[in-house]
Amino acid sequence: MPRRLISTDLDGTIVFNGTIPLRDREAMARWREAGNLLVINTGRSVSALEHVVVPMGLEFDNAILYTGAAIVDEDIRVRHSTALPPGVVEDILDFVEGAPGVTVFTTGLDEDLLVYDTIGTGSELLTLFRPATRRDLEGREIIGVPLRFTDAEMASRTETYLRRRWDGQAVGFRNQDFIDVVPAAASKGEGLRRLVASLSEPPAADGADSTGSVDSANSTDSAGSADSATVPTEPVEPIETWSIGDSWNDISMHRAADHAYALPWSPPEVVAQCDGTVSSLADLIDSLMGRPTA
Repeated sequence: MPRRLISTDLDGTIVFNGTIPLRDREAMARWREAGNLLVINTGRSVSALEHVVVPMGLEFDNAILYTGAAIVDEDIRVRHSTALPPGVVEDILDFVEGAPGVTVFTTGLDEDLLVYDTIGTGSELLTLFRPATRRDLEGREIIGVPLRFTDAEMASRTETYLRRRWDGQAVGFRNQDFIDVVPAAASKGEGLRRLVASLSEPPAADGADSTGSVDSANSTDSAGSADSATVPTEPVEPIETWSIGDSWNDISMHRAADHAYALPWSPPEVVAQCDGTVSSLADLIDSLMGRPTA
């Protein structure tokens, strides 16, 4: 029987006003207690993930962060990450310089910064970003650049510019009033595929790399030992996946999952990629576990 895995978005899916409803938290705990896998799949950074899950004691198996550019384990230890090419942040800042209604953030594995702001409004999430200047970016490895807009036309212009200037190197994903810029190979869907592939690998033999890295498939035994080829390995159960998310940046995750569900408030383009809608993650879990839904 396949192992079952749910990949869930955070903000607007299970996080509302900085908290996760009790019913969703209880459902996620039941899901894992039954031996199923729970994966967080979000545009948030390491620090922004910790900000919501640590105070609530939320437990999960893995998290896909920065819109797929990084994967962490249940202890929020980084198992895979990809940084943006040099020059992306500075070029974006040059493009939006002087434009009203724009905020530019940067996210990394160590700290999140606010480097440009002509909006001046905030939220609990936005307070996690330390005010900084271009000089603070020197020598930093940047994973993502969240851009917030209050001007839809400026957001559209920025999307077009990113496609033309950084095609094949960086990509922007729309998420409500944000555009999350990440390395070109990253997406929530690619992160889910990478994670599932790593979970489907046979367990390493004694003496092999036991770091648990999701990149372990890239390591090979250069000695080519004949003995290693004769060591029997236990068959790995396949993994059946469900996704739940509410916005445009969840579309790649929905396409990568075996079964996909949107929320009732999701844009039509998102709903069109899914098998249907559910009122909450708790309802999805209850239906999969044969419990009555609310």
